[in-house]
Amino acid sequence: MENNFEYKYNTEISKEELVKLFNSVGWKTAEYPNRLYKAINNSEYVMSVWNNEELIGLISAISDGAINVFITYLLVKPEYQKSGLGTIMMNDFCKKFEGYGRRILSTEMDKEKFYNRFGFTIDGIVMFNKDWKEDF
Repeated sequence: MENNFEYKYNTEISKEELVKLFNSVGWKTAEYPNRLYKAINNSEYVMSVWNNEELIGLISAISDGAINVFITYLLVKPEYQKSGLGTIMMNDFCKKFEGYGRRILSTEMDKEKFYNRFGFTIDGIVMFNKDWKEDF
């Protein structure tokens, strides 16, 4: 697959494009378009990947500005997976937040080897208190 994609660093992504991307990978977040839109707009770091007018990939993160930075999302539309886009976005994230004491993410166990390539290791556990009652 030829890579003529456009990489953008901003949060100016329509709610509709975000929902399409998140639905493409089956993430529950797509069921809450207002929350999703707010989450991306409130993120400190957003890198999106576009094929013409189609959003095909995204990474976002929040941080305290010094020690902790948390990857909130990293996703690529299924038809573009295994094309190197995830690696490009992770390399950009790691460069942007180099020197932070803790670069943190939560992921599925089958993705561990991918993140190991960027220096991520399992250290403790992640705990959630999920509350998906409504979209506000």
